[in-house]
Amino acid sequence: MTWTYDITTNIGKVRLQLGDDTEDSGVRPDGSNFSDEELQTYLDREGSVMRATAGLCETLALQYARMADLRVGPRSESLSQIAEAYEKRAAQLRAAYGGAAAGFAVGVTRVDGYSDDVPSDDVDAASEYGLDWEYVRPEV
Repeated sequence: MTWTYDITTNIGKVRLQLGDDTEDSGVRPDGSNFSDEELQTYLDREGSVMRATAGLCETLALQYARMADLRVGPRSESLSQIAEAYEKRAAQLRAAYGGAAAGFAVGVTRVDGYSDDVPSDDVDAASEYGLDWEYVRPEV
């Protein structure tokens, strides 16, 4: 795995936006950097520098969310705040530059789960399956 920092390349631009611009002092919880190959994967998937940065922020939020907040005497580390900061940055970038978090399908509303010839929006679940019920919201 390689690491380069040249801001004339898209990989360098992603590193600059992410703050992963110092070798051996990376942004990951263990202090490592993303490799050039990893950054290129995000660039290929997302299609732009800023959307790739958003995807990487989402990944970093997940990585930091697995870490615990620590307190030993007067010293403390609030790693959950780092996860929240990356999550917030990713949301800001998604709002500004588009794209969606990886792994999510938007707009798929399959009702019956079997038909390939019937658009899911044309299926009325209650009438299709003879269901005659009404959802009643429980009182709190």
